[in-house]
Formats: sequence, C-alpha cells, structure tokens
Amino acid sequence: MKPTLVVIAETEHGELTLPSLECVEEAREIADGLATAVQVLLPGYEITHLSDQLAAHGADTVTVIEHDALRYFSADGWLAALTPVLKETNPLLVLAPDSGAGRAWMPRLSARWRVPLVSGCMQVKVIADGYPEMIRITHEGARQERLIWPVKSMVAAMLRPGVRGVGAPRRGRHADVNHITPTLDPTRFRDRTLRMLPADPNTVDLSEAERIVSGGMGVGGPKGMEQLQQLAEQLGAALGGSRVVADRGWLANDRFIGTTGKIVAPKLYIAFGVSGAGQHVAGITGSETIIAVNTDRTSPLLNMADLGIVGDLHQLVPILLNKLTQRSPKKPKPTAVAQTADLAL
Repeated sequence: MKPTLVVIAETEHGELTLPSLECVEEAREIADGLATAVQVLLPGYEITHLSDQLAAHGADTVTVIEHDALRYFSADGWLAALTPVLKETNPLLVLAPDSGAGRAWMPRLSARWRVPLVSGCMQVKVIADGYPEMIRITHEGARQERLIWPVKSMVAAMLRPGVRGVGAPRRGRHADVNHITPTLDPTRFRDRTLRMLPADPNTVDLSEAERIVSGGMGVGGPKGMEQLQQLAEQLGAALGGSRVVADRGWLANDRFIGTTGKIVAPKLYIAFGVSGAGQHVAGITGSETIIAVNTDRTSPLLNMADLGIVGDLHQLVPILLNKLTQRSPKKPKPTAVAQTADLAL
C-alpha cells in the first residue's frame, strides 16, 4: 500500500496563501518519487472554488472541510474538524505551512497523537521506500540539520514560507473533490478569531510580505535607507535589505534577507544597490517579479532580475518618490493578520 501524503492548506481573504501552494508543490515532488497521490485538506467556509487552483499546483484529491465556524481560524476548531479526517487517512506525512495558524494547532496534534513534528523545514523528502527526511536551518543559520526517521511512521512537518517559491500552475489539471461538513460547537472553542486587522508593512514579517523594497551597500548609509523607507511606504511595501546593511546598523537585524535571514517570496521585489551575494539570491528565488537597480551592470542580481536597470539609485529614487506623491494613491490590499482571543492550552 502506497503511503499517503496530506497537505493542510490555509486561506486569507478567501484566497489560498502562497505558503500553502508551496506545500502542495513540495508534496507533489515527493509523491512523484513514490508513485502516490497528494491529498489536500482545505478547512474554511465557501472555499470550494479554490479546488481548481490546488489541482493546478499538484493536488490529486481535495477534501473541502466547510463550516461557518471555520470561516476564521481557531486552533480548537481546526483540531476538531481535521482530526477525524486525518485518522481515516492515516498519512505517512502531514505537511503544512510554518505559519501562525500551523504553530497554533499542529503542536497539539503532535502531542495528542505522539508523532514527531518538525518546524522551519527548508526541504521535506521521503526516502528509502517510505522513510521521512527533513532539512532545516539551525544555530541561527550557521548549520543545516538533517533528520531521518529509521521506521516508517507518521511525521508532521511545517515548511518555511518562501523556501521554494510557487511554480506556474498546470492548466487543465483536475482533482477529485470531496466535501465534509463537520459537527462543531463554536461555544466550546477555547480560542477564536475576533476580526482581521490589516498588517502594517513596516512590521509585517518579510516572509509574508507581498511587496518588498530592498537596499544594499549601494544605498550609501542610513539616509539612503530612509529614502527607501519612504518609497516602500508609497508602494505599500515592506522594507528589507542585504545582510551587510543590517550588520552596519542601517537596517534592523530581523529585516535582512537571505538564507541566514529571511526567506521571502513576494509578488514584487525591488532591490536598490544590492549586488546579489549567493546567500541573498537564495533567499529571494521565490519572488514572482524581481526589479534590480545597480550601477554595476555585471552584478549577479542585475543579471537575474526580470527587469534590470543600470543607473544611480540616488538619482532614480527621488524621481520615483516625486511621481508617486503626485498620483492619487490606491492602497494595495494588505496581508491580513488575525486578532485572536486568549488561548487556553
């Protein structure tokens, strides 16, 4: 009997999150090697239409678990709704995004079922006829840890957002869709989402940002980063940068991008004065569109960008700011964060 691979998909504003699609594609790669199928569990409400998108990224079966109580995330609600389905499926691997939701409910599943849970995974594999293998970053990015289970047993893993990016969908691909309406009593939930708050681009985690303005050594100093901050605010983007900029104190240490910092996968990544060191480039490969501005036409990032501009950022950024302030800005829809009630463990 072939092992079953299960992916837990998440939604925001009625849309699938990019980390969820990354997990589906990661599971698809594993399933192809094992000649088995990928089953996606999709909890929520009025979300059946998302099944086609999951199929296009690699799902063979989509189990839609719908209930009005699942409209917003609840750790208790997800446990009550998903546990019976997982018991019936008895998967070899449960894969989910390493998100706030995943970190809230999956440790409970792991504790109740006494199964291993590995967070912050950079890569997930199943080797040697069904033995799970995980690779994750440890020691603040200085080391990689490789975990292998010596027996064929269920393992739960959370994939770090942005580590692989999302590939092009395969149009015309179909999945079997099942619907389940669980019996839930929201009054018994010990946690619940009260409302959705727009995320502040200045503080949103870079791994979840849809737009990023990034600076490197070419910005010249703190004043250059201040200009990029103004540009980011005009674009509704988050501010990031290279490690060397953070090391010099021009940028907060938790805002630098690369394999030893934040792995990002925004829809738009604009880099000013970033040469493109290997560890930085590895941290942005999941970006949909990359725009790079640099005076050095041989810089690695300029050559790999979707749009490369050879020019002086100190001349270009003021022009952009002037043009943006003149227009009537339409603020982009921000990434949502949840305000939740106190959680009783």
